[in-house]
Amino acid sequence: MRTSPPVEHRRRARHTAGQIVVAIFLAAVQTLSATTYMSVEPVPNRDVVGDSNLALIRGIGYNRLERWSQRLLSECLAVDSVIDALSAHRAITSVTTTNTRFVVAAGGFEGATNPSYVFTVQDSGPGAATASDVNVLDNALGYVLNQGGTVHFSADNAKAYAFTLDYAVVTFPGTLSGDQARQLFDRLGIIDPALWNGQFAGFTQVDFNSSPTNNSMLFLQPAVTKQRFISGLSEFADREPGARYFPLNNNGAPTTARAGIAFPGNDWLAFPNGDQYLVNVGGTPQLLTELAVLRQKHLIAVANLLKAIARNRVDAYLDHGFKCPN
Repeated sequence: MRTSPPVEHRRRARHTAGQIVVAIFLAAVQTLSATTYMSVEPVPNRDVVGDSNLALIRGIGYNRLERWSQRLLSECLAVDSVIDALSAHRAITSVTTTNTRFVVAAGGFEGATNPSYVFTVQDSGPGAATASDVNVLDNALGYVLNQGGTVHFSADNAKAYAFTLDYAVVTFPGTLSGDQARQLFDRLGIIDPALWNGQFAGFTQVDFNSSPTNNSMLFLQPAVTKQRFISGLSEFADREPGARYFPLNNNGAPTTARAGIAFPGNDWLAFPNGDQYLVNVGGTPQLLTELAVLRQKHLIAVANLLKAIARNRVDAYLDHGFKCPN
């Protein structure tokens, strides 16, 4: 089992004082400060590539998908190119290397875990990214990476975005690889399947305590009662050595916190040109053309991976044959 943390992208930025998270459990209440998280997968939506191709892609296993995702991020600049295009055309103006960082980390949804591009964004205070810019960036990434849906949420401001949802966090000692997070999510399913593959069940692997290890799993409440959500996750934390549950109430009992959250998405069958994302991106015709080109590059990268799968040469492709789409 790998114990190294997810590989961080070249845009890694130092946290400002406003981003520091006080991680004290039991003795005091853990607090969050000025943080929005965003999670967007590079694995395309089934309505874009088809069920059979999606099954082939997921079938290569988490670790191979993580390698592919990291190469797209660090070599093909899959995220940088989107940020650069949006910034160049003034569609976003506040997202910078000092208030935004992103890594390849795990994201689980309804029983499946894929590598994701997980962002940690300073969302208040001097030099913060604005909520409107976060929304534009999330929609643009969802479009370029051919996603059916994405998510961004403020863990410390329940009114930050369109909806409010309860959440809880389980933090683990040391480092946590994406594949370890996947295995932990699967073990949660043994305790309560509704928290694993039930409607809206999922997690995001996050840097919850300002360490570079991304050793926390943040769970948004799925379609179960609040008490069932708390009960299952607290039992999960109790069973894992060294795991810690957040938040606790004044009596030290597990409870939930509230996040402001948004779920940008596009129905690719009804809107094959990604209109539901693009209407929230706005911008000039030139920007939309550039984003369309980036989207096609992502689809080429997906097609190249599928070719390697068909030839049973995934490892050789990832080790020696990978090339960024022109």
